[in-house]
Amino acid sequence: MELRHLRYFIAAAEEEHFGRAAVRLHITRPAVSQIIADLEGELGTPLFERLAHTVKLTAAGRTLLPQLVRVMDDLNEAIVLTKRVGHGMTGTLRIGYGSLTLMHSIFRAAVKQFRESYPEINLSLVEMSTSLQPKALADGKIDAGFMHLGPSPHPGKRRTEINMEREGIVLDSICIQTGSLGVAVPHDHRLARRKSLTLDDLANEWFVVVPKSSSSLSYGQLYSFCQAAGFEPNIVQEVSTVASQLNLISVGMGIGLVVMGKNFQYPGDLTIVPLTNLDYSTRFIFGWVRRQNDPVLDKMIDIVKDLSK
Repeated sequence: MELRHLRYFIAAAEEEHFGRAAVRLHITRPAVSQIIADLEGELGTPLFERLAHTVKLTAAGRTLLPQLVRVMDDLNEAIVLTKRVGHGMTGTLRIGYGSLTLMHSIFRAAVKQFRESYPEINLSLVEMSTSLQPKALADGKIDAGFMHLGPSPHPGKRRTEINMEREGIVLDSICIQTGSLGVAVPHDHRLARRKSLTLDDLANEWFVVVPKSSSSLSYGQLYSFCQAAGFEPNIVQEVSTVASQLNLISVGMGIGLVVMGKNFQYPGDLTIVPLTNLDYSTRFIFGWVRRQNDPVLDKMIDIVKDLSK
C-alpha cells in the first residue's frame, strides 16, 4: 500500500465519482479505478458501490474515510512543521549562561533580539556555570552557551578547552569580548575613588571569592599572586556565583576580583577599579559543538556575531 492509494481513495470518496476524482488529481479515470481496485484487493473488501453515474462508499469505506483524513491531516502538519524546523522558523534552543553573563549587555541584547525576531522558537535559558557547560553540551542538555574563560594553569590551553577534550567534543565559538580583572568595592569604600589599584593595595582587605569561577582567579592563583605581592589573602566568604559575590560586596562584607570590560554593567552601588599590576586576560565567548547542524542555533549565532562586531 502506497501513499497515493490513500490520496486517490479520499478524492474518490469526497467526489463520489471516479471521473471527478481524476480531474482533481490530474490523472486519468482508469488510473483512479485501478488504484482503488488495488486498494480493495489489498484490504480484501470493497470500499465503493459502483453505480451508473456515481460511486458510494460501502460500510467498510465509510469506516476508513475519517480515519484516513485524520492520518493525512497529521502527515501534512508533520511535513509543514518539518519544513519550518529545517528553515529555523520553529523549534527549541537551549542556551547555557552563568550569573556573570547577566552583567553583559550583548547577552541581554542577543536574547531580546532573538525573541523578537523568532517568536515561534522556544528559547530556553539554562543557568549553569562555565565549568559545567562542556558536559552539558556533550550530553545534549544545552545547544550552546555563553562562557567566561580565564587563563588555564596548563600552558597553551584554557580550562574549558581541557574540559571539552575530556568530554570528547570540540568547541566552535565567537569571542564576544576580551577583558581583564578589576576590584569590586562598595561605592562608599575608601578605595572606590582610586583610578587604579595594585595587589599591594589589597593586603589588608577581606576577600569575597567564587572558588569555582572560570574567569576569576582560582584559589591557587590568588594565593600565588598575593604571596608574590608580599601577603596572603584574607578570605572572609566563599560563594557559588558572581551574583552572590556582588551582593555580599555591596553590603560591606568585603571586596572581590571581577572581570572588567566595556560591555559589563555592574550594579550601581558598586565601583569597579582596574587592577593594574596583574597580567590576567579573560574571554567572553558564545560556544557550541563543532559541526552541529541546527538552523535554529545558526540564527542565534548570526545575532551574536552581528552584535559582537
